[in-house]
Amino acid sequence: MLRLAVVLLLIAAPAWAGAAQDSVAAARDLYTTADYREALAMLTRLRPAATAPPDIRAIDQYRAFALFALGQAAEAELVVEGIASIDPTWTLPAGEAPPRIEALFTQARERALPSVLRQRLAAARALYSEKRYDAAAEAFTGLLLLLEDPTLARAAGADLPSMTALATGFRDLSLAADEQAREAAAREAAAASTPPAPTPLAAATPSEGVPAASPATGSSGDQAGAPAGTSDSPAPAPAEPAATPATDIVPPVAIAQAIPRATEITVPVGAAQTILLDIVIDETGHVESAVIQRSVNRLYEAQLVAATRGWRYTPATKAGRPVKYARTLEVTLSPRN
Repeated sequence: MLRLAVVLLLIAAPAWAGAAQDSVAAARDLYTTADYREALAMLTRLRPAATAPPDIRAIDQYRAFALFALGQAAEAELVVEGIASIDPTWTLPAGEAPPRIEALFTQARERALPSVLRQRLAAARALYSEKRYDAAAEAFTGLLLLLEDPTLARAAGADLPSMTALATGFRDLSLAADEQAREAAAREAAAASTPPAPTPLAAATPSEGVPAASPATGSSGDQAGAPAGTSDSPAPAPAEPAATPATDIVPPVAIAQAIPRATEITVPVGAAQTILLDIVIDETGHVESAVIQRSVNRLYEAQLVAATRGWRYTPATKAGRPVKYARTLEVTLSPRN
C-alpha cells in the first residue's frame, strides 16, 4: 500500500507542479519563446477563474496573440471583441506583440467597436423598458461618454448622430422617470408614517404652516447633501436668508432639486469625495447653466449635470424683481463600505 501511494504521488506531482506554475507571466514567457500552443493551453486553464476585468483582459490579450500566431484568426477576433465589450476605450500598449500580431489585434478591435456600441445602446434601452430607470440613466450616460472618445466616435460612423440623440433623449427620460418614482415613494412613505388625526370634539383653530427648509444653502458653500445610494443622508440646510437693505437680493429657494443616486460604479473606494457644481438660475427659476468646478467622477457628474435640467427654484429677486443668480453646490460621494 505504501509503495502504491508513492507511485500515485509521483504520477500526480507533475500535474500539481504545472497547476502551481500557471500564471499570466508564465504564459507570456511561453508566448515570447514562440511556444504558442502551450501558452494558449495555460491561458485557457487560467481563464475560468478570472473575475476582475483587468485579469480577464490580461489573459484574453495573450490568448488573442497566441490564436493569431497559430493562424486561428476567427477565434482570436472573438476574444478581441470580448475585450472591447469589457472596456471599449482600452487600446493595446505599444510593443506588446510583434508588429504583424499588433496590427491584426488593432484591426479586430476596430471591427468589433461598432457592434459593441450598438450592444451598449440596446442594453441601456432594455433597462429602460424594464423600468430600471436609475440603471438606465447610468448606462445611457456611460454610452454618451464613450461617444465623446474620437476613436469610438469614428467607429460609430454614420450612426453617431442618431446614437447620440437616442442616448441623450433616453437618459433624460430615465432621470425624469427615476425622480418621479422616488418622489412618489417618498409621498407614500410619508403618508404611511402619518397617524390618522383624532376626531376633534370642537372646531380646531388652524395653525400657521411651517415653511420647509431649502435643500441648498446660499451661493457660497451651498450644500446639496450626499446623493441617494451613498451612506450619507443629507442634513436639513438652514432656511434662506432674508433680503438685506445692503443688497436687496433674496436668493432662490429650491422647489425640485433631486440629486442622482450613486451606484456601484460611481461610489468611490476610500475617502469621501466632494464635487463642486456651479449653476446659474435664471429669472424663471430654471437652471440656465451647470458646470463642474471640481471633478471626481465623470460618469456620475454627467448624470448630475443632466439632472439639473429638471431642477426648479423660486427665482432670486432684487428689489422685488426676478434676477439671475449664481451658486455653488457641494455634492459628496461617500465611500463604499
